[in-house]
Amino acid sequence: MLERPQHHENRAGGRGNKRRRQRPVRGPGGRRPERIQLTEEGVPAATPDSPPVSPVVFVSDDTRARYPWIPGRVIAGSVWRGPDHIRVRVDENGNAAPWKTVRRGG
Repeated sequence: MLERPQHHENRAGGRGNKRRRQRPVRGPGGRRPERIQLTEEGVPAATPDSPPVSPVVFVSDDTRARYPWIPGRVIAGSVWRGPDHIRVRVDENGNAAPWKTVRRGG
């Protein structure tokens, strides 16, 4: 009959199979982070000091004719980049206008 090899104690001194305690997550200054408030649907709720949410608007027909690469519905105030790096910003009425165009010297 063959002898079984002897098992050696692991480096943790036999304590390696115990779970280690995790340190609690701390925020800046050693404080615990604030808990996130949830709505009834389980979605994170907005805080009172958060900026208002931008509405989704339909892009006007005139804008779609001038800039066909813009989707039909966008977030008001969003900036879209098209061919040749043209950037346009869509306002709350669904109209787009050039935004921060850069003139190249030369």
